[in-house]
Amino acid sequence: MYGDRKMWDIDFVGVLAVDGEVSTGRNSIIINRNNNLQFYIEIISSPPENFPRQIKDVCGFAEDLANWGFDDNTTLPHPARKEALRDFLNRYILFFQVELRKPTGTTEYHIARNIHVVKKSDSFHSDTILDAIPIFSEETTERTQELFEQQLFNRKYVGDNKNISNDDDDTPSMILWRHGQDKQEYTLYGQFNMHDYAAGGFRFHPASTQIHKINLQLEYIMDSYLHDQVLFMDSNNCNKLQKMLDGNGEVLGNFEEMEQTVMQTAASVDAPVLNTETTITEDKQETDKELEFMKLFENECKRMGLYYDIKDLYNFHTAMKTGGLVILAGMSGTGKTKLVQCYANALKLGKSQMLFIPVRPFWQDDADVIGYLDTLHNVYRPGDSGLMNLLTRAANEYPDDLHIVCFDEMNLARVEHYFSQFLSVLELEENKRFLKLYNDEFSTRIYNQNVFPSTVRIGSNVIFVGTVNLDESTYHFSDKVLDRANVITLKIQPYNDVLRLKEERNKEESLSNRRENSFSYDTYTSFRRMEREISLSSFESQFLWDLHEELQKCGRNIGIGWRIVRQISTFLKNLPANSPLTREEAFDLQVVQRVLTKIRGSEEQFTDLLGRYNIDKKEVENSAFLDLLSTMPDSYIFERTQKEIVDKSKELRLYGHTV
Repeated sequence: MYGDRKMWDIDFVGVLAVDGEVSTGRNSIIINRNNNLQFYIEIISSPPENFPRQIKDVCGFAEDLANWGFDDNTTLPHPARKEALRDFLNRYILFFQVELRKPTGTTEYHIARNIHVVKKSDSFHSDTILDAIPIFSEETTERTQELFEQQLFNRKYVGDNKNISNDDDDTPSMILWRHGQDKQEYTLYGQFNMHDYAAGGFRFHPASTQIHKINLQLEYIMDSYLHDQVLFMDSNNCNKLQKMLDGNGEVLGNFEEMEQTVMQTAASVDAPVLNTETTITEDKQETDKELEFMKLFENECKRMGLYYDIKDLYNFHTAMKTGGLVILAGMSGTGKTKLVQCYANALKLGKSQMLFIPVRPFWQDDADVIGYLDTLHNVYRPGDSGLMNLLTRAANEYPDDLHIVCFDEMNLARVEHYFSQFLSVLELEENKRFLKLYNDEFSTRIYNQNVFPSTVRIGSNVIFVGTVNLDESTYHFSDKVLDRANVITLKIQPYNDVLRLKEERNKEESLSNRRENSFSYDTYTSFRRMEREISLSSFESQFLWDLHEELQKCGRNIGIGWRIVRQISTFLKNLPANSPLTREEAFDLQVVQRVLTKIRGSEEQFTDLLGRYNIDKKEVENSAFLDLLSTMPDSYIFERTQKEIVDKSKELRLYGHTV
């Protein structure tokens, strides 16, 4: 029985290994115990970062070469069979994927799968190393070269390429666009040092402030190897092209100027310009679409009798679209669960895309939520919450549909116990978020492993949100949870305002009319700005560092880690355009939601930080936290933060600890 298996389903390139240089110590071609020809391939392409560095060659089987013209004549003597295979392989470059197999109790080995062959070029030499340059085209991206360049220039998603790794550590330094009547012309773009990957494919970030392009000369193509949507090029030639891009490449243009030029040209020949206007105003369309969604969300809340501050709705939406875990906190009966339903309704999610899970007090570990492996009957038994059914559908059947999972009253049990795997998985990069259900070695004997595989991918098309009531019947959150969650406390509107808003509700369009507009997963993804660079201002970053140092004085395990800093930066970058929340107000909210939630303890521990509440004056005195707030520019008012500091210092005075 096979134990662990792993597949690298991107393209590798190799040649027949040299006798004496195979890692196993064997010759490069052998006849195995089953009388089959077996050979070893030396990898000559740059492997992905998650491929083991020590693996230099992989195993192949002659039977996989039958489609490429090799016939193993088993009637020949062994030396003749080996020599025939050697003569065949020495003429070719091999393309393949790699499968890792580790039979239970034995050493692991790597096998070449889906082998393709291409004749070696005249320039091939024994120490050749090939680098992969992904190819994009109108056929694969459903966009013109002009739109491709515009989206590349604007740091937008430009389409997908399934033949290269999408891991964050494997950014290609250059990419190609294939064009021309015979599809034999190429334009080279670069250089890039980072990328994002989502449903819209790749989004590339340049190594400098500019992207350059050149037309790729035929000589470089002739010395390279084309396979599917990748051009494998000698690394020496890649280095030359990188220098040419930086030194002689044309800078990818200013598309506002391009628009004016195209419009003038079109006007002079009385040509229609609708398509050009559409591509040039794509950013505005995405902004308009998000504003349209927020209006629907607001109207849906009113329709369901929820009247929240509009800034709270924008705060909630921004937290939801930036990923991670969102927690709605507050007293019972304020409509937290309804708010999640409103959000789903505004997105037009169907019943199968929305799951409410009532948390049960007896849940002790994640088996209560995701289920367990029944080794007696060789089946995986999912939890009765329905979570695993939704996650497998979202990963396998509907990866292009958005899904929302809401844990209702999630702190009735200890979140860090039953949600432990999710807390670890959600902080990973999207393409590395896999939930482990059971050990791979059981896969081959589990009857329903096709429905519930050993690992399930959790993509960005699944959003997790929870509601909590903070009272004596519930558990407090641990720092492990708070480090990974936006904890939002909703403000209740004054009752007089609610009565006025109810009268206005009748003037809003009906739900049936609003159903005309829908929001696909791609549209929702366009709302997101997931660049990994931290973009805090110098004032904001200095404030967080100073606050971190003050927190460290209260306890060495209390502070603001890099995870929180990155998440605050991501939240600020994702504020919708024309949001009623200013950046300063959003930063104020993040200090409350990401930092102040962690301040829990005794009067002795936190009095110096929070200050002492003066009952007579009804104000806080000698607060290091308030002193830090005063160092920020006047535009940072910190209304919510100051109120929270007052509340917590009052708790210290009344109870001797924060509640």
